[in-house]
Amino acid sequence: MARIYSVGAGNPISLELKSDLIRIGRLPDNDIVLNDILISRRHCEIRREGGKWKIADLGSLNGIYVNNLRVSDEPLASGDVIVVGNFQLVFEDQDRPSPQALEGEVVRPVMELGNELGLGAAALKASPKPGQARESKYFYTLYQIGCALNSANSLKELIKLSLELIFQVINAERGVIMLLDEKGELQVRQAMVQGKSPPENLEVQVSKTIAQRAILEKAGIITSDARYDPRFQTGQSIVAFNIRSALCMPIWERDQVRGVIYLDNLMQTYAFNEEDLRLLAAIANQVAIAIRQETLQEQMRQDAILRANLSRFHSPDVVNQIAQQVKQNQELHHQVAEREVTVLFADICGFTPLSEKMRPDELAGLLNDYFTAMSQVILKNKGTVDKFIGDAVMAIFGAPISYGNDAELAVFAALEMLAKVEEFRNSIAESKRFSIRIGVNTGIVVAGYMGSAQRIEYTVLGDPVNIAARLQDLAMPNSIYIGESTYNRVKGLFHTKDLGTLNLRGKAHKIRGYRVLGMLDPNQARLAQHLQPPDLENGPELP
Repeated sequence: MARIYSVGAGNPISLELKSDLIRIGRLPDNDIVLNDILISRRHCEIRREGGKWKIADLGSLNGIYVNNLRVSDEPLASGDVIVVGNFQLVFEDQDRPSPQALEGEVVRPVMELGNELGLGAAALKASPKPGQARESKYFYTLYQIGCALNSANSLKELIKLSLELIFQVINAERGVIMLLDEKGELQVRQAMVQGKSPPENLEVQVSKTIAQRAILEKAGIITSDARYDPRFQTGQSIVAFNIRSALCMPIWERDQVRGVIYLDNLMQTYAFNEEDLRLLAAIANQVAIAIRQETLQEQMRQDAILRANLSRFHSPDVVNQIAQQVKQNQELHHQVAEREVTVLFADICGFTPLSEKMRPDELAGLLNDYFTAMSQVILKNKGTVDKFIGDAVMAIFGAPISYGNDAELAVFAALEMLAKVEEFRNSIAESKRFSIRIGVNTGIVVAGYMGSAQRIEYTVLGDPVNIAARLQDLAMPNSIYIGESTYNRVKGLFHTKDLGTLNLRGKAHKIRGYRVLGMLDPNQARLAQHLQPPDLENGPELP
């Protein structure tokens, strides 16, 4: 015969499963009625199918958990622990074969062992051997907190459960868990009086003197009567709140203290002993581990968000280095530095007439597809998409990371962009087709993170940027114009045509320009594939 019984519940539950369907929920017509706000009216059911038992969620809000895993429809094995709201239920199938000893091995049911070790409600209520009751409760508390580490949905939930369990085994009247904030100050995260959360309008005042000493000395503290303890004679709160016994333990993990667990008793002296101190030390260590896990998980979430945003504009190597700098410095400082870069501008020819013939949503979709295609080419060639300006794309090669041949990469990317636009043109309606023109220039700029406290971006400023934009303005449709400084760095790799000196809008002096016609060696493999990424650990730091 199978049965369900509760563990640690206020009102013990024990039910033999005589029918093939057992419903669990808050309504009185359920077979097992659980009065808990976290439990739905018809929360779940246990049913027998083909001689085997299963548990199924009936669309509850808070779900069901079997052995700390959330499930919707799950077979049950004898000894499985089911969590429904705040209730822990154990499924036991007494029809299972009895365990046998095999060639000297000892086989024992885990529930039987658990009861012997004090992990079940039956063991806690049974008459213990002399001196064993307190140890069993201690072990049970640590076991429950260990389970909470795996099943708690949040740090807040874990802290609350830990304090509840502490009150079950330690003779405390009041208890508080305080954590250190970024400024190193203690902040109350959970408080209880007589094992229950106090009313919202009641603030539990504790001795900061004792708590701060525990942190400073990284040691657990017991005071049997704090009013007469010479260690705390200067503590005004001890006198004001009439604190008798107090027990305080740092929340510690390795050498790091993250806060304290503070317990006191206003009515009784000598309320705590060294056994309580040892138990609280073990609990505090587990809470500290949970805090570290929560912190690491949050860092991973933030890192994933950062990388997802950066990867839209930077190549993977650049994303890795920016993420590394953020991890080390915690923020992107407004630091700038001079460095040589190659700047690329690409613009759609005749964009205004094109936009007048299209609906706004069609135009937005066309631009998004075009920008996506161009960004993929730029990132593949180790460039950074600096910004989109109307229908224009601005890209940087050589910052934040330089590969040593950034001008070559920029020109090769420009050629590939023209080829990609031709593919793009063939994939859309003739009425939407367009051409682009590209300008590329190399020079010394100021590069770094610039902007306000609310919005910051990596960009470059300087005359070479303006020259690249003006070269793009002069370029013919489906052509690439480069400045003399870029030409000097790529000559011998590309077919070029000397354009002579050019008058650039807004520039007092003429500059020499060149048109890129293609690569000198059509069989040459893609340049980017032969590049060795820079040494990110020992290489140039981001400005």
